[in-house]
Amino acid sequence: MSRSPPPVRRQVDQEPSPCSTAVPGPAPTKDMISTPEIQKWMAQIEHCLNEICTIAGDGKLNTEQKLKISNISRSVLGGASQMAVQYQSLKQKYISASTLINASDEQVNIAAQLKDLKNCVQSVPRASPSNQSFADMVRKGGMPLVCPSKTSSIAIYPANKDTSSDVTKKILQNLIKPEELKLHISGMRKTKGGGVVISSERKDDLIKLKQSEQLKTSGLKVEDATKKRPKVIVLGVPSTISDKDLLECLYEQNISDKHPSLTRNTLESSIKLSHKSGRKNEPTCNYIFEVTAPIRRTLIEQQRVFINWTSCPVRDYTIVTRCYKCQQYGHSAKFCRDTESTCGHCGCTGHSIKECSKHTEPAKCATCIRFNKPANHKTGDEQCPARKSAVTRYIGTIDYEGA
Repeated sequence: MSRSPPPVRRQVDQEPSPCSTAVPGPAPTKDMISTPEIQKWMAQIEHCLNEICTIAGDGKLNTEQKLKISNISRSVLGGASQMAVQYQSLKQKYISASTLINASDEQVNIAAQLKDLKNCVQSVPRASPSNQSFADMVRKGGMPLVCPSKTSSIAIYPANKDTSSDVTKKILQNLIKPEELKLHISGMRKTKGGGVVISSERKDDLIKLKQSEQLKTSGLKVEDATKKRPKVIVLGVPSTISDKDLLECLYEQNISDKHPSLTRNTLESSIKLSHKSGRKNEPTCNYIFEVTAPIRRTLIEQQRVFINWTSCPVRDYTIVTRCYKCQQYGHSAKFCRDTESTCGHCGCTGHSIKECSKHTEPAKCATCIRFNKPANHKTGDEQCPARKSAVTRYIGTIDYEGA
């Protein structure tokens, strides 16, 4: 009579899959083995061992030999099951660790942006520190109004979504000869979807570009470039006020009289809280709002907002994101494509600022080093040409409506 190995309880069937785990985190990489695959392999191993026991039972073996084959089969199946369980456990630990690392990186980015915001706030021109009060500082006004260049833009996208912006740019430069169309192009930058944005101070030039036969027959798609809504920062808001009450004060004390057509029901479509900044357990904090151009103009022109019994300075929010891995502007470390870190102190690649051994030496700007520019200043310095250029590009993407 054939003898098959006794069933082994395979705990791998009860292990939670990455999709059912309560810990949010990245999906396993493509090199990981999924739970269904492991279960399939275990079933195949069990089937093969059953076949071995069946063949042994039908053969001319004595009872002791058959029992030995059965015990060996049981041991192999049990060992394979334990390996599968241990693999699943290691996979879950990897997912949890990756989640913690991503959360830590995000906190580092937020802390760095708050540091930039602090530097921006501290850069507001101050008078002599005699007996000047905060009210006196607000009364004298703050940072100048943002004055974006009077440019118009169009976006050009490739027909194939997998095409990069660099390829689209080369195709466009090979097709169009600006000297033939007498174009005055003031800028060309990359955008999402493999496209490029063309800017000019003369709308007629962009019309000529859109109507050119070379562009019409190229297969490239031309669209009017969309701009983002402006952001403003309200400084020194009492921390005790709720978001709802703050919006109520903004509407009743600052906006309703100047924009009668804007009702409370439509307020959320015109002003939206982006995020807050400031130290914990402080009596005040800063609010960053995304607003429409008319409301932004109203708030900036009055230079302050009135919240209950408080008068808070309001400024344009033009802080650009800087990656603390490669030290370049326009993205965060979470989306950085560089494989090595760049030091924010000495500007060298291969280590971070925490690992730098040259802290006693003068700082060098890593951003300017990459573009072969004078770099005798700190990375992220307010007077850094690269930072000023990044702010100018950012302002060009905002819809200030000619403000």
